Amino acid sequence: MNGEVRQRGPRTRLRLSVAVLAVVAAVGLVVGALVVFTWMVDETHFDRPDAGFDRLESQLDGLPGVSVDASERWVEAPTFSGPTSWISLAVDQTNLPRLLEAACGMEYRDPVTWSLRVRTDAGDVVSVHTDAVHTDAVHTDAVHTDAVHTDAVAPERAGDDPRCIDAGFDIVAVVGQVDRLRLGIDLQPTIWESGRFALVAIDAASDDLLTMLPLVAHADELRDSAGLDPDRLIEINAPSLGIVIEPGEQDRHLALLSELAGEHGARSVWADDGTTQIDGIAKVQVVAPPGEHSAIEEAIRASGLSFAGYPVRFLPSGSD
Repeated sequence: MNGEVRQRGPRTRLRLSVAVLAVVAAVGLVVGALVVFTWMVDETHFDRPDAGFDRLESQLDGLPGVSVDASERWVEAPTFSGPTSWISLAVDQTNLPRLLEAACGMEYRDPVTWSLRVRTDAGDVVSVHTDAVHTDAVHTDAVHTDAVHTDAVAPERAGDDPRCIDAGFDIVAVVGQVDRLRLGIDLQPTIWESGRFALVAIDAASDDLLTMLPLVAHADELRDSAGLDPDRLIEINAPSLGIVIEPGEQDRHLALLSELAGEHGARSVWADDGTTQIDGIAKVQVVAPPGEHSAIEEAIRASGLSFAGYPVRFLPSGSD
């Protein structure tokens, strides 16, 4: 009929309701996916309490000379499964062996990521961090697995008790060597994924190359005390120094750096083969007085070290 307004029937209204619900559901899914993606990018931690983990923390905190600085047990998006356990401990050198032995005997069977701060008798600090290695064994919160631990960077140690604090090297011997050397810097020995034995001094001064020379002079002694092979590459990573010492090069490194710092006033030196650089270009980067640039480049060229042929770039200093 002309001019007549037709009313929507029940079927039309139903279709509209279904369409609206579908749109709302789709928007909800998109929003939910974005939220989960944000959690993944931010590595948001969701607490997963466990009575066994709490007992482990309490037992460790009760050991002589040991204190638990922080601990956490959590899961992450998107699976929200396979909890990660992390404990940060402070311990003195005398009680370090007792801590390592006690950790191997604890009842908690899940892999644990450990962070240790060991104060030597001489007052230096050695930091050790180990990553928990998860196996393919099915994990449940109610039952702890007896999965075999394998160390990604020290396969020769695979098969050790998974409860033990295993850094891939002899922690007690390295701490003892640091104490004897009295380097005067906080040191973090570790093994990179590449297999290099790294001596990291992130809290050292950023413009005082001279303070790093004792570490260069004794790098091989620290590697040997760690129980590693003499052909293992040693990386020194600090705000004022970045080098990789190849077998047989330690004395030449020390001679060059002593000349650069002592005779030419170099404050920082970083030599890189390009693998850690954004531009992928091998180079030596130096902070030094402008008047010494030519002499420094000449000394690097004459050193015969593995980076002697790299381009040398001089960086500005805040005090220049």
